[in-house]
Amino acid sequence: MITRTDLNWWLALEPELDWQFATTYADGAPHEYITSSRTEGLDASDCARAAHVIQTFGEPMKFYKWTRIYLRTPMGWKHWTMDADLDDTNLVNRGRVEHVYGIQNMPVTRSNTATAYDALASSWDKSHPLTEDEQAQTTAFIKTVFGEQLWRTLDVGCGTGWPVTSGLVDPVRYVGIDPSTAMLNALVAKHPVVAGIHPMSWVTAQENRVLCGTRFDTVLSLGGSASYLSPAELRALAARGRRGAVAMHFGEDEAPITGDLDPQFAAASLAAATEIAERQLRIGRFVVSHLPAG
Repeated sequence: MITRTDLNWWLALEPELDWQFATTYADGAPHEYITSSRTEGLDASDCARAAHVIQTFGEPMKFYKWTRIYLRTPMGWKHWTMDADLDDTNLVNRGRVEHVYGIQNMPVTRSNTATAYDALASSWDKSHPLTEDEQAQTTAFIKTVFGEQLWRTLDVGCGTGWPVTSGLVDPVRYVGIDPSTAMLNALVAKHPVVAGIHPMSWVTAQENRVLCGTRFDTVLSLGGSASYLSPAELRALAARGRRGAVAMHFGEDEAPITGDLDPQFAAASLAAATEIAERQLRIGRFVVSHLPAG
């Protein structure tokens, strides 16, 4: 779990460390680094903790064609790491905020809304994924509704983007909606080029009409995300799909690890899905429904 306590720890530690000038890209992209093997007062666990802080509280930026998650600090620096597995991090880089390289056409993940998922996001895929059986059965259910090729896909409550990570959806055909900046950062760190990212709730997306009148080949709300949608929001979700939507609720005897879901609200949402579903199946902790388009 990564909270503002961790962020404050890292911001307080930054000015105490002996940052070294990096010879790599020295002429075109001057920057500095610290490493667990050579920097006094820093060990491997500190580097890993810093990497989780950066992904949780940072935002995507571009370095020419590469998109990474950068954390801006009050001292005018932006910090980043390079390891695919944050827990393997042993080096942290920093460069000046005013140094910008290439066209900045990265996804925007900043929602300015705190969620209960933020603190868990940087380790979500490791610590709280769908089980192998849940993944296999969910994949099979989705393909029975939408076919082997999902084509243009809308994912509401997308989190870290499991449909893309699993290979179900081509990133360039994937549009994700989620209010958690940290979860979206985790998605973009894995899949920097996607069709669209909207850092907001489904309610806000509808109010702001960010999707205009677009109808999608595939519409999803997985991993319990559908439990956060009201009956009216579920109907609006299904209406966005040419073949409706696949919605995944927590089972009546299950609840999210975040503890932020009102049981009565969740029960009403599941009841509404059950009433209109063309097909419904219990898969592990979840109830998966095919909601018709209308």
